[in-house]
Amino acid sequence: MIDRENAAEAEPPSTSMPAEAAGASAERVMAVSHAPASAHVAVIGHHTLPYVLALMQSGCGCVRSLRPDAAAPDCEPADLTWIVDCRDDRELDGALRAARRRAGARGRVVLEGAGCRWRRALSAVRDHALKAGLDIVSFDHATGRVVFAPAVRLAMAA
Repeated sequence: MIDRENAAEAEPPSTSMPAEAAGASAERVMAVSHAPASAHVAVIGHHTLPYVLALMQSGCGCVRSLRPDAAAPDCEPADLTWIVDCRDDRELDGALRAARRRAGARGRVVLEGAGCRWRRALSAVRDHALKAGLDIVSFDHATGRVVFAPAVRLAMAA
């Protein structure tokens, strides 16, 4: 059995991105997702601290950090869910499902393409997203970010 409390403490602190770069990324993500400055944001990943701090400094109303490999104790709605890193397909599926539950009908989900480092990760993202009830609405080529929204099911005409 895995002791998640001690496993989380064994990982080094989130230092994978300098504060300045995280701040610039946060501004760009807020813009590309059309989230208001006071948005409620959930950040999913293993190294979320720089992103959480940057979002708090930019004035977000509520920022929550979640791990892709651990169950969240709540399902508070979020205007934006930002997936900053995943280790494999299984974690990506879990992160996208958690993001979809938080997105409601109007929320946005942003996936950092650079945070998905396994082979053919981005080529399979659309399939993973559709299984989670999300669809791609835009792609930022410069940064490799993918923006999702809840998939709209079209009704058949009678």
